[in-house]
Amino acid sequence: MYQTNFKKIIIVFISLHVIIFLILLPLLARFFGFGAGSLELYFARLMLNGRIPYHDFANEYPPLALLSFLLPGLITQNGIAYSWAFAAELMVFDLLALLMLADLVQMLKISLKNTLTIYTLVILAVGPILVSRYDLLPAMLVLAAIWAFVKGKNKLAWAAAALGFAAKLYPIIIIPLFFIYQMKNRQYGRFMKGGAAFLITLLVLFLPWIIIDAGGFWHSFTYHFERPLHSESTYGTALLAGQALGLTQVRGDLTFGSWNLFSPLADSLAKISFPLMAAVLIIIYGIFAWRLHRESNNDSIIKVSEVSTIKLIKYTTLVVAVFMLTNKVFSAQYMVWLCPLIPLFAGGTQYLIPAMFMVAAIITQYVYPYNYINFELGKSLPVSLLLLRNFILIMMTIMISWHNNIKVRPYQSPGKRALRSGG
Repeated sequence: MYQTNFKKIIIVFISLHVIIFLILLPLLARFFGFGAGSLELYFARLMLNGRIPYHDFANEYPPLALLSFLLPGLITQNGIAYSWAFAAELMVFDLLALLMLADLVQMLKISLKNTLTIYTLVILAVGPILVSRYDLLPAMLVLAAIWAFVKGKNKLAWAAAALGFAAKLYPIIIIPLFFIYQMKNRQYGRFMKGGAAFLITLLVLFLPWIIIDAGGFWHSFTYHFERPLHSESTYGTALLAGQALGLTQVRGDLTFGSWNLFSPLADSLAKISFPLMAAVLIIIYGIFAWRLHRESNNDSIIKVSEVSTIKLIKYTTLVVAVFMLTNKVFSAQYMVWLCPLIPLFAGGTQYLIPAMFMVAAIITQYVYPYNYINFELGKSLPVSLLLLRNFILIMMTIMISWHNNIKVRPYQSPGKRALRSGG
């Protein structure tokens, strides 16, 4: 009975997500004036016209990202058609995330229906932003790395993390969690094999481009360090609020493909953002190591225990959220990074964390793209809303850090519930 209901729920949610990705989100994106994947189409056209990435044209995207741009372009280069093809590609990533969430739900014995309902609501809260850029790919790969790791698929987990790094760079921040866990459990052989899988995957993806044009390829990495302070970042919204209160002055300008802020204070904040981020992440890694050392989980040499799975989910979500909030750049599409992780905090009755994220996502969607010009002009409402968005995300991150466990309510089939209730 349980397996039958499980499959029915999966089929229902798969059908719902197909509708969302193939109809609702592309229509909303088109209705509000921006095509899904318009930037991705630009780069796809360059490549299909024989231009070589990193050599013939500069860009800040790693190789796997460019491949994800190219695949829908092999089907069509028409703007509207590419939007739907790109949305279909993202739908595949979404469905893979959905299936991995369902498998984790079974492992943790939490409510499948609750978790997938929250995941669907999270997707809707982020809205057309989800199909405007490719960020669901690295988000799915982070979840895939965690899923494979806790299932005992060690080399696959490290390879998935490498693929994530080759898509968006930020997934590298989950690697220390794998390292700490395997060192704590004296899984030295598994660490060596996993590390080898990570390096071989990167070598396969990076080496051809290094051979073609090493300078151009490495510039796609250094580009991110050269970027100024982004207006939507935690620091940027604080400066804009300070300007509205007459406490400081900043100048906004479109550079590096985004609306950035310039002033002596803005430049200083941009410089200290990376060491600040690194310091906070190191603290989180240290707490993770301490928690593993303090609590014996009796993990086997292959599969990860339920307790350790919960810790990995918690600390993965923490490092991703901290990376977003302490980074000097916080584009609207970064909200997508948390979409596959946040639903795991709602397997039972614990809905406040997902609710806070959904409010933050709706605020993000309201400002971008619908009222972004007013934000660039420094209008008080969009500036105040993004400041509120960042505050909500900070409070959400603090709440996640306080939770020792993901408190869940075991899922029971209707038959078992009937027996317990005397029905």
